[in-house]
Amino acid sequence: MDLSTNKISSEQIDRLIMDSKYAMNSLSISFPYSFVKDSVNLNWYDIMFAIDNGFLPHSVAIEHALSQIEYDETYSQDVLDLACILPSEAVYPHSIHPYINKLANTVSKQEIEITEQKLLYLVLKWVFEHQANYTEALKIVEIVYADFNYPKEISNFVRYMPMSQPDLGTIELNEERLYANWKIFLENQQRFFAK
Repeated sequence: MDLSTNKISSEQIDRLIMDSKYAMNSLSISFPYSFVKDSVNLNWYDIMFAIDNGFLPHSVAIEHALSQIEYDETYSQDVLDLACILPSEAVYPHSIHPYINKLANTVSKQEIEITEQKLLYLVLKWVFEHQANYTEALKIVEIVYADFNYPKEISNFVRYMPMSQPDLGTIELNEERLYANWKIFLENQQRFFAK
């Protein structure tokens, strides 16, 4: 009997990596704006970085501009101009990049320094919340670990890394602990990025 599944297989993951055009996003994971907006506060550098690395589509710049106009009375002319671009025009990077590049230059160095940490959290949160879509969610973690240049803060839930805790005796129990460590990481990051 042939059992069909909607899960992304290990082979499909390998194919995604081979076909990817993003060094930091070799799985070409893309989030909806609502997920990101509900998870972290975004600045314009975050938006530019996420678009440039394929985590967000270009149209998100327009959504973010519209959101900023709706909730912030101190928006700039660049934000207003960006909000006036039709979503169908966002597929042309030259239509939004002059605006997001200029707006990204207004972000403080301190905020820029945590952009990668923010994206790492978002990717791992997305995969954790959608782990049912993957046959091997922990393989995704390994790939993300490499994509983000092996951040120490997630090494305790990367399968191939040496365990810092005692062996629990079975692969299943050790993997359960990896998932628990992953969840703890997400909870800590959620507190750090709390809106």
